[in-house]
Amino acid sequence: MARKPRIQFEGAFYHIIVRGNHQQNIFLDDNDYLRYIERLHIYKNKCGFILYTYTLMRNHVHLLVETPKDLISVIMQRINFTYTQYFNKKYRKVGHLFQCRYKSYLCDKDTYLLNLIRYIHLNPVRAGLVNHPAEYQWSSHGDYVNEPKGLVDTDTVLRLFSERKSSARQKYLEFMTESNSGSNFVPYAAYEQQIVGDEGFVEKVGKLTTYPEKRVKKTPIGV
Repeated sequence: MARKPRIQFEGAFYHIIVRGNHQQNIFLDDNDYLRYIERLHIYKNKCGFILYTYTLMRNHVHLLVETPKDLISVIMQRINFTYTQYFNKKYRKVGHLFQCRYKSYLCDKDTYLLNLIRYIHLNPVRAGLVNHPAEYQWSSHGDYVNEPKGLVDTDTVLRLFSERKSSARQKYLEFMTESNSGSNFVPYAAYEQQIVGDEGFVEKVGKLTTYPEKRVKKTPIGV
Protein backbone atom coordinates (compact mmCIF):
# COMPACT_ATOMS: atom_id res chain seq x y z
CA MET A 1 0.00 0.00 0.00
CA ALA A 2 1.44 3.36 -1.03
CA ARG A 3 2.37 5.76 1.74
CA LYS A 4 0.32 8.91 1.92
CA PRO A 5 2.38 12.10 1.49
CA ARG A 6 2.91 14.11 4.64
CA ILE A 7 0.64 17.08 5.14
CA GLN A 8 2.92 20.09 5.46
CA PHE A 9 2.47 23.84 5.50
CA GLU A 10 3.84 26.89 7.29
CA GLY A 11 2.48 27.18 10.82
CA ALA A 12 1.51 23.51 11.12
CA PHE A 13 1.54 21.93 14.60
CA TYR A 14 2.72 18.33 14.89
CA HIS A 15 3.05 15.58 17.44
CA ILE A 16 6.18 13.76 16.22
CA ILE A 17 7.06 10.22 17.30
CA VAL A 18 10.44 8.81 16.25
CA ARG A 19 11.21 5.18 17.09
CA GLY A 20 14.33 3.08 16.91
CA ASN A 21 14.50 0.67 13.99
CA HIS A 22 13.05 -2.70 15.06
CA GLN A 23 12.42 -1.11 18.48
CA GLN A 24 16.14 -0.87 19.17
CA ASN A 25 17.48 1.58 21.75
CA ILE A 26 18.59 4.89 20.26
CA PHE A 27 20.16 6.24 23.47
CA LEU A 28 22.74 4.06 25.23
CA ASP A 29 24.28 6.56 27.65
CA ASP A 30 23.75 10.10 28.95
CA ASN A 31 25.92 11.63 26.26
CA ASP A 32 23.64 10.23 23.57
CA TYR A 33 20.66 12.06 25.06
CA LEU A 34 22.73 15.23 25.22
CA ARG A 35 23.79 14.89 21.59
CA TYR A 36 20.18 14.55 20.43
CA ILE A 37 19.19 17.61 22.46
CA GLU A 38 22.16 19.43 20.93
CA ARG A 39 20.76 18.70 17.49
CA LEU A 40 17.36 20.01 18.50
CA HIS A 41 19.11 23.26 19.46
CA ILE A 42 21.10 23.45 16.22
CA TYR A 43 18.21 22.83 13.85
CA LYS A 44 15.74 24.89 15.84
CA ASN A 45 18.05 27.84 15.15
CA LYS A 46 18.65 26.89 11.51
CA CYS A 47 15.10 25.90 10.56
CA GLY A 48 13.20 28.29 12.79
CA PHE A 49 10.74 25.80 14.24
CA ILE A 50 8.97 26.18 17.59
CA LEU A 51 9.46 23.37 20.10
CA TYR A 52 6.77 23.18 22.78
CA THR A 53 7.88 20.00 24.48
CA TYR A 54 10.03 16.89 24.17
CA THR A 55 10.60 13.61 25.96
CA LEU A 56 13.46 11.31 25.03
CA MET A 57 12.89 7.67 25.95
CA ARG A 58 15.35 4.84 25.53
CA ASN A 59 13.99 3.69 22.17
CA HIS A 60 11.80 6.57 20.99
CA VAL A 61 11.30 10.34 21.02
CA HIS A 62 8.21 12.55 21.41
CA LEU A 63 8.25 16.14 20.10
CA LEU A 64 5.60 18.86 19.81
CA VAL A 65 6.71 21.09 16.95
CA GLU A 66 5.27 24.07 15.09
CA THR A 67 6.74 24.92 11.69
CA PRO A 68 6.42 28.63 10.82
CA LYS A 69 9.30 28.35 8.34
CA ASP A 70 10.78 25.04 7.09
CA LEU A 71 8.68 21.95 6.45
CA ILE A 72 8.62 19.17 9.03
CA SER A 73 10.23 16.69 6.61
CA VAL A 74 13.27 18.97 6.24
CA ILE A 75 13.57 19.47 10.00
CA MET A 76 13.32 15.80 10.94
CA GLN A 77 15.58 14.65 8.14
CA ARG A 78 18.36 16.91 9.37
CA ILE A 79 17.97 16.01 13.04
CA ASN A 80 17.71 12.26 12.52
CA PHE A 81 20.38 12.02 9.81
CA THR A 82 23.04 13.85 11.80
CA TYR A 83 22.22 11.97 15.00
CA THR A 84 22.44 8.65 13.14
CA GLN A 85 25.87 9.66 11.83
CA TYR A 86 27.00 10.40 15.39
CA PHE A 87 25.53 7.16 16.80
CA ASN A 88 26.87 4.84 14.09
CA LYS A 89 30.35 6.34 14.31
CA LYS A 90 30.43 6.11 18.11
CA TYR A 91 29.19 2.53 18.28
CA ARG A 92 30.75 1.34 15.00
CA LYS A 93 27.42 0.47 13.43
CA VAL A 94 25.99 0.83 9.93
CA GLY A 95 22.51 1.14 8.52
CA HIS A 96 19.30 2.66 9.80
CA LEU A 97 19.00 3.73 13.42
CA PHE A 98 15.41 5.00 13.19
CA GLN A 99 12.31 3.53 11.64
CA CYS A 100 12.20 4.80 8.08
CA ARG A 101 8.80 6.44 8.56
CA TYR A 102 8.54 8.56 11.69
CA LYS A 103 5.00 9.50 12.72
CA SER A 104 3.84 13.08 12.25
CA TYR A 105 0.33 13.85 13.47
CA LEU A 106 -0.97 17.23 12.34
CA CYS A 107 -2.94 18.43 15.37
CA ASP A 108 -5.42 21.17 16.21
CA LYS A 109 -3.21 23.17 18.58
CA ASP A 110 -6.10 24.98 20.23
CA THR A 111 -7.66 21.68 21.29
CA TYR A 112 -4.69 19.40 21.97
CA LEU A 113 -1.72 21.53 23.04
CA LEU A 114 -2.08 21.27 26.82
CA ASN A 115 -3.18 17.65 26.95
CA LEU A 116 -0.36 16.60 24.65
CA ILE A 117 2.23 18.41 26.75
CA ARG A 118 0.97 16.59 29.82
CA TYR A 119 0.74 13.28 27.97
CA ILE A 120 4.30 13.54 26.65
CA HIS A 121 5.81 14.70 29.94
CA LEU A 122 4.12 11.80 31.75
CA ASN A 123 5.54 9.21 29.35
CA PRO A 124 8.37 8.19 31.73
CA VAL A 125 5.84 7.87 34.60
CA ARG A 126 3.57 5.58 32.59
CA ALA A 127 6.62 3.52 31.61
CA GLY A 128 7.44 3.02 35.31
CA LEU A 129 10.81 4.76 35.09
CA VAL A 130 9.97 7.47 37.66
CA ASN A 131 7.14 8.40 39.99
CA HIS A 132 6.95 12.05 38.92
CA PRO A 133 8.00 13.82 35.70
CA ALA A 134 10.35 16.07 37.70
CA GLU A 135 12.46 12.97 38.41
CA TYR A 136 13.09 12.34 34.71
CA GLN A 137 16.09 14.15 33.27
CA TRP A 138 15.43 13.85 29.55
CA SER A 139 12.27 15.86 29.05
CA SER A 140 11.23 19.50 28.92
CA HIS A 141 9.11 19.31 32.07
CA GLY A 142 11.80 21.19 34.00
CA ASP A 143 11.66 24.08 31.51
CA TYR A 144 8.05 24.70 32.54
CA VAL A 145 8.84 24.60 36.26
CA ASN A 146 12.15 26.49 36.28
CA GLU A 147 13.84 28.98 33.96
CA PRO A 148 13.94 27.46 30.43
CA LYS A 149 17.32 26.70 28.85
CA GLY A 150 16.52 28.32 25.50
CA LEU A 151 15.35 25.21 23.66
CA VAL A 152 11.66 24.93 24.57
CA ASP A 153 9.21 27.76 23.91
CA THR A 154 7.32 27.79 27.20
CA ASP A 155 5.88 31.32 27.18
CA THR A 156 2.91 30.58 24.92
CA VAL A 157 1.83 27.66 27.09
CA LEU A 158 2.44 29.30 30.46
CA ARG A 159 0.37 32.33 29.43
CA LEU A 160 -2.59 29.98 29.04
CA PHE A 161 -2.38 29.49 32.82
CA SER A 162 -1.48 33.04 33.92
CA GLU A 163 0.35 36.17 32.80
CA ARG A 164 2.45 35.96 35.97
CA LYS A 165 5.27 33.44 35.57
CA SER A 166 5.25 32.22 39.17
CA SER A 167 1.49 31.70 39.13
CA ALA A 168 1.61 30.07 35.69
CA ARG A 169 4.23 27.56 36.79
CA GLN A 170 2.23 26.64 39.88
CA LYS A 171 -0.92 26.16 37.81
CA TYR A 172 1.04 24.10 35.29
CA LEU A 173 2.14 21.78 38.12
CA GLU A 174 -1.45 21.49 39.29
CA PHE A 175 -2.52 20.68 35.75
CA MET A 176 0.11 17.93 35.59
CA THR A 177 -1.29 16.23 38.67
CA GLU A 178 -5.04 16.64 38.16
CA SER A 179 -7.29 13.86 36.87
CA ASN A 180 -4.99 11.08 38.08
CA SER A 181 -1.95 12.69 36.50
CA GLY A 182 -3.51 12.73 33.07
CA SER A 183 -3.77 8.94 32.93
CA ASN A 184 -7.36 9.31 31.72
CA PHE A 185 -6.31 11.15 28.55
CA VAL A 186 -7.45 8.97 25.68
CA PRO A 187 -5.04 8.84 22.73
CA TYR A 188 -6.71 10.70 19.93
CA ALA A 189 -8.07 9.43 16.66
CA ALA A 190 -6.66 10.66 13.38
CA TYR A 191 -8.22 11.31 9.99
CA GLU A 192 -6.33 9.35 7.37
CA GLN A 193 -3.88 8.51 10.20
CA GLN A 194 -2.46 12.04 9.94
CA ILE A 195 -4.91 14.79 10.96
CA VAL A 196 -6.01 15.16 14.57
CA GLY A 197 -9.00 17.44 15.00
CA ASP A 198 -12.70 17.85 14.29
CA GLU A 199 -14.28 18.21 10.85
CA GLY A 200 -13.82 21.98 10.97
CA PHE A 201 -10.08 21.54 11.47
CA VAL A 202 -9.89 18.98 8.65
CA GLU A 203 -11.64 21.46 6.35
CA LYS A 204 -9.20 24.20 7.41
CA VAL A 205 -6.24 21.93 6.64
CA GLY A 206 -7.76 21.16 3.24
CA LYS A 207 -7.72 24.84 2.36
CA LEU A 208 -4.04 25.14 3.29
CA THR A 209 -2.87 22.04 1.45
CA THR A 210 -3.71 19.77 -1.44
CA TYR A 211 -5.23 17.31 1.02
CA PRO A 212 -8.26 15.78 -0.75
CA GLU A 213 -11.64 17.07 0.38
CA LYS A 214 -13.49 13.90 1.34
CA ARG A 215 -15.03 12.40 4.41
CA VAL A 216 -12.56 9.98 5.94
CA LYS A 217 -12.89 7.34 8.60
CA LYS A 218 -11.43 7.91 12.06
CA THR A 219 -8.99 5.27 13.19
CA PRO A 220 -7.55 5.08 16.74
CA ILE A 221 -3.83 5.46 17.16
CA GLY A 222 -1.53 4.65 20.03
CA VAL A 223 0.94 7.24 21.27
